Amino acid sequence: MEMRENMPGILFQSVERARKQAIQTELSRRGLGTLGQPMILFLLKDKGREGRIAAQKELSDAMHVSPATVAVSLKSLEREGYVEKLADETDQRRKAVRLTPKGEAAIQRCVQVFEAVDQSMFEGFRPEETRQACGYLMRMLHNLRGDLPPERMNCQC
Repeated sequence: MEMRENMPGILFQSVERARKQAIQTELSRRGLGTLGQPMILFLLKDKGREGRIAAQKELSDAMHVSPATVAVSLKSLEREGYVEKLADETDQRRKAVRLTPKGEAAIQRCVQVFEAVDQSMFEGFRPEETRQACGYLMRMLHNLRGDLPPERMNCQC
């Protein structure tokens, strides 16, 4: 299918799919093919820095996906030893989730993968062009999502 300039949505979708595929390929190559949704690990790490343990609902809200989607991902991450679920001390109906040491180590390797893929994606761009591209994307995200702070937009720019 020919990309047309007047169809930026298709172009964005194509770039995002290609980036996700490149990330998944590289994660698999580095022995992390079972991660599924690495973003969950990053969110858990952020909660841990705050001295908190995250609940599934918090994760689904932050990722803008259904709690069921997060539950499936967490089950896989738990089975692979990246996270552990704990009974919430304040609410027994709620399951808290935290990283294991294996999950912590996986985050470092994920960062390397994301950096390598992004470097590849921006190959041939001058630093100023990369900054401009990220700036344009942030403005678009703001236009679509409103006044959410960047950390709630899941943008790594």
